[in-house]
Amino acid sequence: MYKNTKGFSLPETLIAFSCILMIAGVFIPFLIDYASQLQRLQYEVEALKFLEEGVEKAIVSHEYEDYTRMYKGVRYELDWKGGGNEEACVQYHKRGADPHEVCISKAE
Repeated sequence: MYKNTKGFSLPETLIAFSCILMIAGVFIPFLIDYASQLQRLQYEVEALKFLEEGVEKAIVSHEYEDYTRMYKGVRYELDWKGGGNEEACVQYHKRGADPHEVCISKAE
């Protein structure tokens, strides 16, 4: 009676479903970590862009001013250290996260 039936039996279906769950259990945490790393890199790229704009503005105008901007929920603060034009740093942080900093010095 069961030899000529077409389709999957319940044990075959359960084995296939458990294999899919095991594969998902391995790759989903990896994908979540990868997405958070990508987001951190995007924040750092925006900080570098902000730093470049601030340094170019200071070179042209000879005014080394600290200023702040918000972009996509992240606060970027440009800070001139070392007596004006020695070092420029951008500190960026999203609300509820640890702050990070990107700097460039005159010697570089």
